[in-house]
Amino acid sequence: MLDAETSTRVDETWTKGYYRKAKCLHAMNDTKEKKKNRFENVREAIDVLRIGTRYDATNAQANAFLRALELESLSLAKDCFEMKARAKEMFREGKFEEAVEMYGEALRDEETRRGKEKGKSVLGESNGGSSSGSLRATLFLNRAECYRQMGKMRECERDCEEALQLQPKNEKGLLRRALCREYFERFEEALEDFETVKRVSPSSLLASSGIERCKRMQKVINNDG
Repeated sequence: MLDAETSTRVDETWTKGYYRKAKCLHAMNDTKEKKKNRFENVREAIDVLRIGTRYDATNAQANAFLRALELESLSLAKDCFEMKARAKEMFREGKFEEAVEMYGEALRDEETRRGKEKGKSVLGESNGGSSSGSLRATLFLNRAECYRQMGKMRECERDCEEALQLQPKNEKGLLRRALCREYFERFEEALEDFETVKRVSPSSLLASSGIERCKRMQKVINNDG
């Protein structure tokens, strides 16, 4: 990327330099540490290539890549809200791994958006309260359920913890964390979560059955001891 940027500064009409920079920007989609979502990276790559093709409109390589990027951008989710909706559809279709990836994209985008809102608030441009905490908790909980369906209980518990830091009394978060704790045979901790849900929502059948199971297992363990 640095070499490509340097080349276009040295010769701003060198189309191949813009092409290489666009390639680097597009490749950032596949890295773990990325500050922009996929749509933003693709759009930036498109903007770079459009500059390059203005200097050489006949460059077949640059034009082909530009067309491919423009088509790709049409299929990409633009923000965390659209990503959340797409991830939900993936979950319904049983595409749990894809949903996990999309929820991860949504969480990164939400974090970036929240940072921008915070900056505006500091400058006195905020338009009032934000529901980002609720959105972020939901994204973590939805990803947690994907992990649970995949049998990745440690990852599920981790995401539940993240959500409960934002919303300590969230019923879904408590129930899913309880199921993880029960899975790892930490029955006392699981019972605590189930009982918390039961106090908040007395009609919860999941909490009631969870309480019964945990108490039964605690008796078994105590009798064996």
